[in-house]
Amino acid sequence: MAASSTLWTGRLRYTPLLNILIFLFAVACFGLAASYANAVINTPMSEDAIRYERPRPTNGMKIAYALFMPFFTILQSLFDLVLHFCFSLHPIYALVISVIYFTGWLTQWAMWMNCEISAIGTDNGHDLNVCFQADLEGAGYSTLPSKSSFEVVDARVGLGFIVFALYIAYGVMAALAVARKRKAAKGR
Repeated sequence: MAASSTLWTGRLRYTPLLNILIFLFAVACFGLAASYANAVINTPMSEDAIRYERPRPTNGMKIAYALFMPFFTILQSLFDLVLHFCFSLHPIYALVISVIYFTGWLTQWAMWMNCEISAIGTDNGHDLNVCFQADLEGAGYSTLPSKSSFEVVDARVGLGFIVFALYIAYGVMAALAVARKRKAAKGR
């Protein structure tokens, strides 16, 4: 290991493994999200949705909804691995990144849960104006497009939650590394 070995000692040396797990789960989530985005794009809007006054989502908006966090998580985890092995991944940087991505995944996961798993935003009187799935033809109560399967949605939401939990662990490891570094600095 490069210069990071002095900052990530003891149990914290497993931080790259955590980054590899984040990368792998994000890749799997990206694949499922791409499948979901394809199904959503190819499902026409219902006639009732065309009468609504809210703007219709573009294909770009649908792709961003499905792929934003998985895509940027893949890039960030690769960048962190390069920093960790080739240069020096500073614990404060890792802590800041983990908080940012924790918040991003919490938001993404909450939207996926709200729009795809629960019935909020459909015909139960809670129109949040954020869930376009209810406007798709054949969506019905489940808010799923007719060409998408429950398994893909459930797996994608589940993988999103796992990545969210891995960022919690990543943040804890980064906080421990920051505390260890501060303790070492006071001992000098």
